[in-house]
Amino acid sequence: MATSVISPNQIEAKSTKYMQNNEYSSSPSQSEGIIQEMEPNCSESNANGKRGMTRSDTIETLLVDDGSVPLESGPNELSSPNSAKSSGSDNNKKQTTSNEIDTAIQLNKKNIINEFNRDIKWTVATERGYEKGPNKTRKPIHNYMEDFHFPTIDNKNAAVHLHPVSGLPVYIWLLADGHGGHEAPQFFIKEMRAAMEDIVDFHDWNWEKKEECQLFERFVKDKYKEVDKKFCDMKTEEFKAWKAGGFKGDKPLDDGCTFIVNIIYKNMHINCNVGDSRTVLGRKENIKRGLFSHRESVWNQVFGSRDHAPELSDMAYHISQNGGIFLNQNGSKRIHGAIVPPSKRGTKSYSDLVGTRIYRAVNEGISDIGISNMRTLNMGATMGDLLFKIEPAVLSNDPDVTFNKLNANKDYLLVIASDGVWDYLKYDYSATQMNNNLLEFLGLSMSSSIQKKMAADGVKVDKKNVNLSEISSEILEDIAKLIVQRDYVKEVYCQGLDKFDDCTAFLVFIPAVNNNAKQNNL
Repeated sequence: MATSVISPNQIEAKSTKYMQNNEYSSSPSQSEGIIQEMEPNCSESNANGKRGMTRSDTIETLLVDDGSVPLESGPNELSSPNSAKSSGSDNNKKQTTSNEIDTAIQLNKKNIINEFNRDIKWTVATERGYEKGPNKTRKPIHNYMEDFHFPTIDNKNAAVHLHPVSGLPVYIWLLADGHGGHEAPQFFIKEMRAAMEDIVDFHDWNWEKKEECQLFERFVKDKYKEVDKKFCDMKTEEFKAWKAGGFKGDKPLDDGCTFIVNIIYKNMHINCNVGDSRTVLGRKENIKRGLFSHRESVWNQVFGSRDHAPELSDMAYHISQNGGIFLNQNGSKRIHGAIVPPSKRGTKSYSDLVGTRIYRAVNEGISDIGISNMRTLNMGATMGDLLFKIEPAVLSNDPDVTFNKLNANKDYLLVIASDGVWDYLKYDYSATQMNNNLLEFLGLSMSSSIQKKMAADGVKVDKKNVNLSEISSEILEDIAKLIVQRDYVKEVYCQGLDKFDDCTAFLVFIPAVNNNAKQNNL
């Protein structure tokens, strides 16, 4: 989907902790008071002159609502009001009690850390889009690489930081696939990196509480919209200045991108998605071995993100209600049936809109800015793309936010990739099956590589019970590099193609919490 790319600039260091956000003003959902109490810019905090995301006493109290031992309790908080009048024996007794509490706190911390202790390994690989030429030559299809991601392979430690309250690791990966230029993906990676970390660090989220998941989702949606508005406002000023100068000089870029965020904190994987880049989470399942099979496990998809295509029920309705026009690939108007609200149609896609492109006619807002409307897009939601965000916005910037609970006793494989991977997979009867085919190939590649390494080291190999926790970063990197070479991996990709788009793929191996215990049936 990319169009032109520049070598990714070094992502700047994380900005000031706890975001300074003036856009958190949407009204709380109808529900419980907890939502308003935890609102970063609720009326009470604004009245006190505080702005931005800061943790409140109300939120800290939530950590011990379930009766567990507080992580930050100290002896002073538990001492009696009459401690000054206590006898020596009382002081000794209280000291003993205090020591017991300290021990309990430390034990509780250790248990919590052990509960979520996964030795996560990850890597990323990219391949620039190209068109085949004579004598096996390759001609780049863009001036620059338009896929951008964070973290980069030479800054792997940046994927994880410790939560300021719980001390548990937080993993974050970001991917933006640009179209029409390279400015949008760079901008959103840079702006959203610190913003997403701040949302996670804002509170020690309890994923078992529905209202906390709802609040997290709302924060993410608000931040997507805020940063998208910031980018479009910046582009508006660029185009107005260009128009005021008589349309002389370099024309500003009107580009956009997909944007996906994947987070792992505690026992939860969270996917935030706009566009047609895709995240797939697979889980290793034990299976009953057949007569002619030596395999005892298989990889299955437990989550796959939605590709935001124009034919989706909610996307098509939003586009049609805001002046979007559906075109065929040759520019002629697409003939289609009535488009009704999703509340009536449900989630069923419009088959007569598959492969369509979105166009919008000139309106007063477009003319005032001086931007051209002579471009189309084949997506239902994007970040950036000023032409399609001028009111009324034809394309949405509202992310899907999905929570996937991780089983502590299972191995998982997370694949985060631009459409340069997914659009070239061998066709099967469903997207889920195509994702499963890729997961299975990756799982078998991991097992095979571990076996080869063990054999080379003189270690006895049990092909029926390969411990994937033995996988090294080097092995994972080799597999990732293989995946982006779409012209050579015949097992999963279509062959005989002459043109390939930019491609980026993260591979994240998430082992069971205690893999050794699991291997020994403990």
